[in-house]
Amino acid sequence: MVDKEKAKEKTRQLMEKSLDFIRETSVKIRKEAQRKWKVSNLKLEIAGLKHQMGTVFKELGRYIYYATKEDNLDDNKYSEFFERLGRIEEKIQEKEELIEKIKQEELKAEAELVDVEEEELSQYREDDGIERESEANDNNEKDEEKEKIDNETEIENP
Repeated sequence: MVDKEKAKEKTRQLMEKSLDFIRETSVKIRKEAQRKWKVSNLKLEIAGLKHQMGTVFKELGRYIYYATKEDNLDDNKYSEFFERLGRIEEKIQEKEELIEKIKQEELKAEAELVDVEEEELSQYREDDGIERESEANDNNEKDEEKEKIDNETEIENP
């Protein structure tokens, strides 16, 4: 009776640990997916900004060509192109910094995960050692009982 109750308790504990592991794993996966999604969106935004820069460079080149050809170069309009390019470069820099920040957070989370996994593994190793020792003691006691019964029931040879 007691062994069945212990087995049920161990099974319940194992199931609880399994459910906790699944919950923790799903949270970690969801967080990692969110980080990947954010990085992908930021990279897409950077690509869009670089395309805008290319468009501004084309406009600048076209402006310089025609302004030089007609000898009608306006310094204000010329500097306006550089201001636009500067604003786009700043936005790109901001996005790249956000990507770097997200990657640092990911590395930090991975390092914490490794620490937690090592701690959990060592806990299981300790529990496993205790269970093995307990099983060995139980087996020794059973062997001693069997030997005692065998000795008591042994028929003496005349």
